[in-house]
Amino acid sequence: MNSDDDSKGGSSATAGEHSDLDAGDQRLGQKARSLEAAAIAGLVYAVLAIVGLSLLSQFPDLDQTEQEITAWFDDPAHQSSLIIGLNLVAVSSVAFLWFVAVIRRRLGDLEDRFFGTVFFGSSIVYVALWLVGAAALAAPAVTTTVLASSSVSEESASLAAGIGAGLVLVVAPRMQAVFVITTSTVILRSAILPRWLAIVGFVAGAGMFVFPLVYRPLGLAFPVWVFIVSLVIFVHRPPDATDQVTAGD
Repeated sequence: MNSDDDSKGGSSATAGEHSDLDAGDQRLGQKARSLEAAAIAGLVYAVLAIVGLSLLSQFPDLDQTEQEITAWFDDPAHQSSLIIGLNLVAVSSVAFLWFVAVIRRRLGDLEDRFFGTVFFGSSIVYVALWLVGAAALAAPAVTTTVLASSSVSEESASLAAGIGAGLVLVVAPRMQAVFVITTSTVILRSAILPRWLAIVGFVAGAGMFVFPLVYRPLGLAFPVWVFIVSLVIFVHRPPDATDQVTAGD
């Protein structure tokens, strides 16, 4: 009887250990898929944002005559370029929100409420500015194609360019800087990604926040940073509780 009891007890213990390992492997697999989803979403956002901003930046020189500006916007190729850029920006915004959501899910209980709130809030404000600014830059093309309006005047083109550039290249980089700095702080506190990435983020965020002039390359700094973070997510695997259980066995 004692032998049978010991055998049953040993089998139960072994089954329990296998069950714990299986559950740990399942959690590890879910977290790995979560990280991969974040990385993919970040890469998609970065590529689409860079291409979309490049297309929207193909604006005519506003020191040209009104006839030349009108002819530029009447060109179907230029209209298509601006509209395609606006569509790419819209899709990139969805990918960016997915990137943010997956990162928050990965943090879980490690997320600091204060920095988590600023992290999430700055991402929402940035997306709003990004979409409105892109829509302003593409407004002349939308007016002439979608709304079948008359030719674009020099005044309306200047207004669209001023609003769009102000939002995309002046206001949005400040929100981007806040997002980069808070994300770097979360990375540093939670150690879910390498420490050097947080340091790079602090430097990049400070540069985007204090840079005083309107330059088109400034708008590309944030997508490039997201691209780098996404690549690091792909290659970096933070320590997991499952690894500790396996090591203990």
